[in-house]
Amino acid sequence: MPIAHMNWDILWSSTGGGTLEINIAAQKAAGQVSLGQADGAGLCNSGIRGFRTRPDPAGPENTTDFGDNFYNWPNTVLDQHLTSVTFALALGSGQEGTAVCNIFRWS
Repeated sequence: MPIAHMNWDILWSSTGGGTLEINIAAQKAAGQVSLGQADGAGLCNSGIRGFRTRPDPAGPENTTDFGDNFYNWPNTVLDQHLTSVTFALALGSGQEGTAVCNIFRWS
């Protein structure tokens, strides 16, 4: 199956981290994040904080939350009915960083 569309954005922070949520219509899609830039001493991490799916168009969304511990954040999620991805960036004090946030949609 070819990729039919792509959403992307940059998440930037210099205040300990942050999140960015991208919402789409339910479809087969993958969310992927990578560390774009880091400046300063200490640990810097990017990942997926959570995502939502809607397997039944008339039903509620299902939420997956990976929690506050950034060691538990995957860098990629894939689902047949993806509706939202929350990307995250965790920084130590005195750091600045960016994360490249992508959602790839299949036809």
